[in-house]
Formats: sequence, C-alpha cells, structure tokens
Amino acid sequence: MIGILWIARGLALVGFLDATYLTATHYSVGSLACGPGGGCDIVTTSQYATIVGVPVALLGLIYYVVVNLIVWTPVSGWNRGLGVAFVAITAIAVTASAVFVYLQAVVIDAWCRYCLVSAAVSLGLLLSALALYRNPPREILAEEPI
Repeated sequence: MIGILWIARGLALVGFLDATYLTATHYSVGSLACGPGGGCDIVTTSQYATIVGVPVALLGLIYYVVVNLIVWTPVSGWNRGLGVAFVAITAIAVTASAVFVYLQAVVIDAWCRYCLVSAAVSLGLLLSALALYRNPPREILAEEPI
C-alpha cells in the first residue's frame, strides 16, 4: 500500500499543477494552450466556469491543496479519520467532475483537456483513497519487518 500512497502523491501533484495553470489563466489575460481542435477557452469562459462568482478552477486548486496535505502527511500520522476525509473529499470531487464532464459533452458542446485531466486525476485519487482507507499505510508499516 505504500506504492498506492506514492501513486496518490503523484496524482495530487499533477492535479495541483493542472488546477494552478487553470486558475492562473483564469485571472490573466491569456488563453489556455489547448492544442488543435481545443475548446478549453469555450469551457473555461462559459457560465458554468464559476459558482457564485468563484472560478471552478480556484475551487479545484483549493481541493488539490487539501488533497496534497492529506497524502503528504507522514505515514506515522495516518489514521482512520484521515482516511475518511480522503475518501470523502475525493468522492465529492469525482461527483463534481462527472457533472462538469456532462456539461462539456451535452450543454457546452466543447471539451477542456485540462478539465478532463483533473477529472481523471480525481478518479485515480478516489481509487487510491479507497485502497488506503481499507489498508492504511501506518498498519502496513507496522506489519513490515524492520
């Protein structure tokens, strides 16, 4: 399970970088580097790109900061409460991502590659969170010979 923890750490960093880029671009005058056939700017400037005036990208950045705090907690500090928090926050993020993927596919009719990366990362984090909840790294270390 220590390997799963390192996967979660890698995913959390990728998500943080992705959300940082989306947030920085939201607050700048530039546009996203989306590549050929991209619809990133259509998605990120749509009416669905903010919730009560707060950019979804900023909410994602806050989410990834919290997730990074969780996954980079020293193994000796892991407990069931941290596992529950990790599962809960990633489950909420995957649910939100599903809504945003639906909006891109059905309502906006454009795709943001960075948003899809975030959705995939959140799903990977949820799967990691479930595995770590079931078998916390602290318990695994206690079973390993020194």
